[in-house]
Amino acid sequence: MKKHLIGAIMLIAALAFTGCSNNEKKEKKEKADKAKVEMDDAMPEKPELPNRLLIIVDPQVDFTTGSLATANGPAAMDYLANALKEGAWQNYGWIVVTQDFHPANHCSFVEQGGDFPPHCVQGTEGMEVYPALQQVLSDILPDIPNIHYMQKGDLPEKEEFSIFQNEQCGAKLTNTINEIGFEGIDICGIATDYCVYETTKDLMAFYPAKQIRIVTNCLAAVDESDTKLADLMKDNGIQGIDF
Repeated sequence: MKKHLIGAIMLIAALAFTGCSNNEKKEKKEKADKAKVEMDDAMPEKPELPNRLLIIVDPQVDFTTGSLATANGPAAMDYLANALKEGAWQNYGWIVVTQDFHPANHCSFVEQGGDFPPHCVQGTEGMEVYPALQQVLSDILPDIPNIHYMQKGDLPEKEEFSIFQNEQCGAKLTNTINEIGFEGIDICGIATDYCVYETTKDLMAFYPAKQIRIVTNCLAAVDESDTKLADLMKDNGIQGIDF
């Protein structure tokens, strides 16, 4: 009889402990769920990015401070970097950065009969993206994951002022633009009178000119008096904007 009584007491104690334990777990879970809701409410929602593309043409060291530096290159790329840092990136769901990516014997170099000094040679500092801009692009990457780098001019015998003139990257970017159906495409970079002009002209071949905009305060030219791009914009209804 005594054994049965002791056993009954132990069973009751065990059940009571289990009940307490379950209640404690339930209370902890409720508190955790409440805290999570409060935290979620406090967290700002990640903005839904617009369906627009920004093409930054050749913002490279050699075109800013290197062997083929443009007079306005550093100032223009510093301004672009600061504008993106201050929030201009939120106007875009995609950013494409193009780069000259020349072999050492590229046909555009004077040693090979071309018009330019060696520049943006593969594996050199000169082909890298302007440091201040690259830092900002790296910083915003978690917020805008569609930042892509595309190279051109990688064959010794072929000059490619526009990314669309590169067989591999040009086809990839063209397909992306056609598939996604961007509401608009903005262009800036270096050099206004060469690669920016050619990129804009090639884009117009398959994309509506009236949906293209040029970021006019983020440009640098070899010859600042050249009007090719301005004329192209005027003749085709391409809008100029400022960051």
